[in-house]
Amino acid sequence: MADRMEKRSPDLGGRGGWGLVVALALLLAVLGVVLLRKEPPAVQPASAPPTEFSGERALAVLRTLVGDGSPHPVGSPANAAVRDRVIAELQKIGYAPQVQRAFVCSPLGGGTCGWVENVVARLEGTARDGSILLMAHYDSVGAGPGVSDDLAGTAAVLETARALKAGPAPKNPVIFLIDDGEEAGLLGAQAFSDSPLDDDVKVVVNLEARGTRGRSLMFETIGNDGWLVPLYAGGTSRPVTSSVFVTIYELLPNNTDLTVYKARKDVDGLNFAYLENPTHYHTPLDNLESLDPASLQHHGDNALGAVRRLAHADLAHRPQGDAVFFDVLGWTVVHWPKSWTLPIALLVLALTLVVFWKGRAGGRVTVGGLFVGLGAFLALLVVSGAFAFGLTMVLNGLLPAQWIDRWAPLVAAFWALPVLVAALLIPALGRRAGLAGLFSGVWLGWALFGVALAVMVPGTSYLFLVPGLIAGIAGLALVRGGSPVTGAVAVMLPVLVGGVLWFPILLALYAGLGSGSLVPVAVLRAILLAGLAPLFLAARPAARWLVAGASLLVVVGGLGLAASAPVYSEASPQPAVVHYHFDADAGKGRWIVLSAPPFPAGFRQAAPFGEKPEPTYPWAPKQVAFQAPAPALAVPAPEVTVVEQAALPGGKRRVLLRITSPRGAGLVTLYIPQEAGLESITRAGREVKVSFFGASGFSSLRVGPLTPEGEDFEAVVGAAPQDWWVMDQSSGLPAGGEALQKARPATAVPFQDGDVTRVSRKARI
Repeated sequence: MADRMEKRSPDLGGRGGWGLVVALALLLAVLGVVLLRKEPPAVQPASAPPTEFSGERALAVLRTLVGDGSPHPVGSPANAAVRDRVIAELQKIGYAPQVQRAFVCSPLGGGTCGWVENVVARLEGTARDGSILLMAHYDSVGAGPGVSDDLAGTAAVLETARALKAGPAPKNPVIFLIDDGEEAGLLGAQAFSDSPLDDDVKVVVNLEARGTRGRSLMFETIGNDGWLVPLYAGGTSRPVTSSVFVTIYELLPNNTDLTVYKARKDVDGLNFAYLENPTHYHTPLDNLESLDPASLQHHGDNALGAVRRLAHADLAHRPQGDAVFFDVLGWTVVHWPKSWTLPIALLVLALTLVVFWKGRAGGRVTVGGLFVGLGAFLALLVVSGAFAFGLTMVLNGLLPAQWIDRWAPLVAAFWALPVLVAALLIPALGRRAGLAGLFSGVWLGWALFGVALAVMVPGTSYLFLVPGLIAGIAGLALVRGGSPVTGAVAVMLPVLVGGVLWFPILLALYAGLGSGSLVPVAVLRAILLAGLAPLFLAARPAARWLVAGASLLVVVGGLGLAASAPVYSEASPQPAVVHYHFDADAGKGRWIVLSAPPFPAGFRQAAPFGEKPEPTYPWAPKQVAFQAPAPALAVPAPEVTVVEQAALPGGKRRVLLRITSPRGAGLVTLYIPQEAGLESITRAGREVKVSFFGASGFSSLRVGPLTPEGEDFEAVVGAAPQDWWVMDQSSGLPAGGEALQKARPATAVPFQDGDVTRVSRKARI
């Protein structure tokens, strides 16, 4: 029966049976267009009109802010110098900035507290319905100069402030916040949110970076984004956004200053960042030389466009509700209310069933053929995913890094893998379904995915609903029969539209997730390619073997090129940081190297590192690192002193603690054993959200920067005294560390806090 159905279906092979090759060539052309549109807009010259954002002007400001390129973590003298340069730039363009100094604790539950100094300026408006907050942070991590993260954002805020001041007065006031201590735990943003300066903020726009180049994506929204998305899209020449980005980001353990405002029901917000070159993030390579000025331009276009339109919006009557949205190659943004998503999904499902019903009435498809087609669709996903997973298991030993230097061939291999699987699998499984049955079954799978996503994660559903809607309309033409060209176009069109929507997401996944994206990319590519299943079935054997051979060549060649090249390079380096740790109780020092695998062999020429990594600290038993003995350090250890204590009912004590670093380290951390019976820690009556490490049985409180006199906290603990640990940390290594730094290969760099000196001791509390 299925054979008769197939004979009555249109000849989708096209002239000579090469419709499949044409479809894949067109899909490659779509990929080419997506890649061309992937570049950020051109940098505007310094001669641009004063009311516009000029990347050249912003770059000049950025060079001033960077200074000598030193890392400038919160509380450091270098950070104070950057703060002063920010103030000077604001004064130069006619603002009267103020410095907000505050002691604050992180909202993230990381038990981090410290002093910050925010720089705040305000452009007054003509109304009092609320203000717009545009912010970026000026502190960096200890490992690098933080040019993209986030001095570029700071420079974009300053150039935006200049452009807004050059135009007419806004309706709504605009606050410019250059905040401190973001890297330590969003401290500056929290301090501002806690202050009266924040009382009238209604909308927040934040600028960030997680790389050194690429388009500035609008990747996160808070509050009600149904009105913000079209407002943003109408204010920038190159909108790049998707509710998929928003959905994925919500699932990741990442935070930016905008996180502080998530709990505020009265605030809406937009977050922008560029992501490419992720191996430069939080390393010395986050420098001026690595920054793409076009990314800075795009940052500024987004910031100025959004803030300028927000400055004239009706903030007193902001619409409620969220949206599903996506840009179309950076030309426009399509959006609809999130509440429409399930009805649209049910419409697509109904249309798919109508296509099947008409095909069955016309004798072109059977119920059995429909389910065989659906089974072929699912089999393509499962087999592609299984092969991709198997390849990643093999590659883990050869390519142990999350991001590798020669990444493009690797990604190409996983893009080509589903094509190879489809060329071999679809003809074997799909013949019993017939062409129309295969089409109906595949798009039924798409429609069911669309309904499921509309219910669970509606922000991602458009990836299935838009192609599914087009497939339903095209399917009506397909089941009526017609010319081979009509049939082939009906199959190709929804997949080509899907390529326009899917490829920008798939291309961004490697920059965001590295090797963790390879299996999902293969599965998602299989879903997209499943739409071409009728063409895979109808193609002549020569066409199928050509496609299979070319795909196999890309898979094998891509994997071979990736595996044969060094994992790391100077442009894409290995993270490798050196710690000096001095145990003041034991009077012993040691070198600790934390790195991505493999352990850089050069370090063994500078110190007698062991053959195997060992646990680093009692409070971090799962953290292992290579270690070597080091000379003792003649410095005072940090202190935690009981200033006073009092007994409480229930066998508890209230203890007033003073934490100090006599050697002036910028950070002190308390590690509190579970046996201490910690119930709470407060500062000035406000509870501190401490971290708890279940595997080690320790909680932690990080304090820094702190004053020379120390910082006081009140803890409620058990009645029995216990041994706590206290450790301070300062940037740089003591004498003898130069040899290790020289031994670090050129293809490795420090990351996060950078090379640091740590001194610890026990304290009986």
